[in-house]
Amino acid sequence: MKNIIFAFIISVILHLLLLISYNKSLNETKQENKQEQNEKIVEKKSDVKFVKIQQEIISQEKKIEPKPEPKVTEKIIEKQIKVPKNESENKISQNTKKSADIKQAKEMQKSILKETNALQEKTLEDFLSQKEPINKNILNELEKLYGEEYKNFTKVQKAYLEKNLNNFQVITQRVLDRMGYPELAAKQKIGGINTVEFVFYPNGDISDLRIINSSGYSVLDKHSIELIEIAYKDYPKPTEPIKIRFRVFYRAY
Repeated sequence: MKNIIFAFIISVILHLLLLISYNKSLNETKQENKQEQNEKIVEKKSDVKFVKIQQEIISQEKKIEPKPEPKVTEKIIEKQIKVPKNESENKISQNTKKSADIKQAKEMQKSILKETNALQEKTLEDFLSQKEPINKNILNELEKLYGEEYKNFTKVQKAYLEKNLNNFQVITQRVLDRMGYPELAAKQKIGGINTVEFVFYPNGDISDLRIINSSGYSVLDKHSIELIEIAYKDYPKPTEPIKIRFRVFYRAY
């Protein structure tokens, strides 16, 4: 019995010791947990404060806004350049002078043209009003060629014919020499004279070209038409349309 009681007491003591040590360990763990919680709370508080400070700093930074710089408006000053009256008057006077000069030049041209035309007509009239023509042979030749029709010509037409009758024949003869004598006529030694007629215009054109007096040989007459169609381009041009007549000579050698 004593041994049982002794063993029971020892077991009770051991259990008590175990309970005491367990309580101590629980208390220590609780304290440690409390400390950790306190430390976390402190850290949270410190973090919160820090966040608040940061937010305040950010809010302060946001509040500080740069002031808008005042816009400098440049005033455009328009300077009115006053043209002196003398310059404007001078320009107007110069323009009027130019227009007046142009008018004067045009009038001078007109007057010069009138004077030249009048002088030409006077010289032609004076030429024909002479008692004796330059060459009586030319006048006689023209009267033979035109007959009574020659009397109806104007003084200008008569002066033109008297001056250029020989020129027509000389120019035509040059073309004849350049073209050569008709072969058939040269072989048969045929010669003769025919009279050509055409209307000559101031622009140098001709019309109604024909033979009015035949040489008696168609070869020569045809050749004369061909001659005039080439030679008329070199004839002196008249001032007005005129009928031209002259003779073409063929001499067989």
